Amino acid sequence: MQKKARFFELIRFALCGLVSAVADYLICQVVILLIGDAINPYVLTALSTFCGFLIGVVINYLISTFWVYRNVDKTINTKSVKFIALFVLFSVISLLLSIATMLLCNLFVEHVIKLPSIVDLSIMELIKNKGILFLTEAIFWAYAISFVMKTFVGLVFNYFTRKFILYKEEKQ
Repeated sequence: MQKKARFFELIRFALCGLVSAVADYLICQVVILLIGDAINPYVLTALSTFCGFLIGVVINYLISTFWVYRNVDKTINTKSVKFIALFVLFSVISLLLSIATMLLCNLFVEHVIKLPSIVDLSIMELIKNKGILFLTEAIFWAYAISFVMKTFVGLVFNYFTRKFILYKEEKQ
């Protein structure tokens, strides 16, 4: 694949990830708004995360299949049950790697830097309490850097599994 084509594929991949992540977040928030007061907070977290992840994966699959990867080997049936199952499996592995990265970052933040848990951090609560000064809080930056790291891990895993396992290019 030419450098220019690869560059535009990376741009499409990034846009696909962005759209999927926004959908994931919005669905998660909608579930919380609709049933937030009705169930246990732990069940709510699991349910809203699952719903957001599921919708995000469906959107990611559709955009990846029909827009991101254009030079797919014609022998690959991207609409088969096997292909979709692999897509979902790799997405779940990516999610687990991202969670593991965030938890490792949290251990570092708590035990090395000696800040409170970033996993329990509510950015909205921090903004409410500190206003724009939330940007001066070390815990915010610890969370932001950890979030970037976990996103990068998921992004790299997703790109390589999709590019080199799922949506392989035709041999030249």
